[in-house]
Amino acid sequence: MPIALPSPQLLRIHGADAVAFAHAQFTSDVRALAVGRWQWSAWLSAQGRVRFFFRVLRNDDDRLTLFLQGGSAEAMRSTLAPYVFRSKVTLSCADGISAWGCERREDVEPWLGTVPGVDDIVVSGGRTGISLSGKDSHWVVFGDADSSVPADAGADGSNRWQLAQVQAGIVTLDAAQSDRFLPFWIGLDELGAISVRKGCYPGQEIIARMHFKGGNKRQLRRLAFEATALPPTGTALQAGASGGEILQAAWTGRGQGLALAIVPFDLIPGPLEAPELPHASFRVLSPDASANA
Repeated sequence: MPIALPSPQLLRIHGADAVAFAHAQFTSDVRALAVGRWQWSAWLSAQGRVRFFFRVLRNDDDRLTLFLQGGSAEAMRSTLAPYVFRSKVTLSCADGISAWGCERREDVEPWLGTVPGVDDIVVSGGRTGISLSGKDSHWVVFGDADSSVPADAGADGSNRWQLAQVQAGIVTLDAAQSDRFLPFWIGLDELGAISVRKGCYPGQEIIARMHFKGGNKRQLRRLAFEATALPPTGTALQAGASGGEILQAAWTGRGQGLALAIVPFDLIPGPLEAPELPHASFRVLSPDASANA
């Protein structure tokens, strides 16, 4: 059964200069994105910090849709608008849209009549379907509601969807996390959201320097944890003199779960403490284990 998701935050960019404008502002190679495809991307500050993280959907030659991974579409629109200048571009937010997460191929077909391939966009009957992470396993459908197709609106379904995102290494950046993290810290390079060769965009010099010359000291890792309550976003972690921060978490069983956290790059797998959660325990998973958790 599809999982009912929060109403998606969608920002539309349309006009003759839509692709050129997005290419000059965002971290991904938007010009290389074909019509009917999508890619991960981000909008950075001049200091290279991630303001917004999103999917870019290329609907046609002069129309893009940004599907935000956290944050407000209106906040992004108002912040991005001053950069339009003389570009032939219109920015608008889409309201009143519903979204569902699908865990099985047979859950997708009643909504779209088919299953989106990796990075493909499928549009049918006022709804759009894409894959969760560029892999053929979980899918997101958004658009007009359809009461004839039941959806799971319970906490269990919501947790399963959150767990799928943790397993895929996809963070959610709400307003409190905006403009705090470098893309490498939250795994955007692993998702293919960063281009270091396409030319200038806000923060590009910092990103290129770290990519080619090194210097990155933090990374996104998965943690296994045991706790009586789900660790909230922003929970501080400690391992000796080193520290980290949980971005999101989900249950895998009773009192056990997985989390995504920013930790020091040279931190070896082992236990971590959370001073705010004295009765919880955390363990950094090895890269191979975290990839298959």
